[in-house]
Amino acid sequence: MLVAVPTDAPPDDLADHAEARALARATAAGDRQAATSFARRLLPVARRVTRALLGAGTDADDVSQSALVELLESARTYAGQGPLEAWARRITVRVTMRWLRRGRRLAVVAHDEDDPGSEPPDLGDDLREHIPRAVTDYLELLPEPQRIALVLRHALDHTLPEIAELTGAPVPTVKSRVLKAEETLRKLIRRDLNLGRPNP
Repeated sequence: MLVAVPTDAPPDDLADHAEARALARATAAGDRQAATSFARRLLPVARRVTRALLGAGTDADDVSQSALVELLESARTYAGQGPLEAWARRITVRVTMRWLRRGRRLAVVAHDEDDPGSEPPDLGDDLREHIPRAVTDYLELLPEPQRIALVLRHALDHTLPEIAELTGAPVPTVKSRVLKAEETLRKLIRRDLNLGRPNP
């Protein structure tokens, strides 16, 4: 079954992603070779998203497999209006959020997270360029709700209202989580760089 493409879709976009759309259509039609190529292309994407949101470990690997199944089953919905990988990231985020809600592992509201604060500040070039450890190492040190909010906002480019919808938390809580996560990351990075510590 062919997927109807909205008439307002930019023609250049559709042409740019014609190969990916053909792969998705063949996968949806039951072509085993296409499905294998589709899965090999998107499994690394699913793994990166789940590990960023959940941390490395068995849970992330299990959820990435579940996401891959959903990607295969949803192949017919890819209309070629953007990169295949971006489409896969959105679906993987939804699968991961469902898994978190099902396990009741994601706190909806914490009493100390209701201050909307200001726009999330940048970490600063001095920190970004000299991070002494892998970013994933720092992310794993954050409380889960903060890590998820930060990854969704800055790594996956979701808006605050979108994150609120995905996580079931109010927008002010989401904003506070992002702010707190950034503040914690800055402190951890500065600690590792010994920034601001008086010399003995």
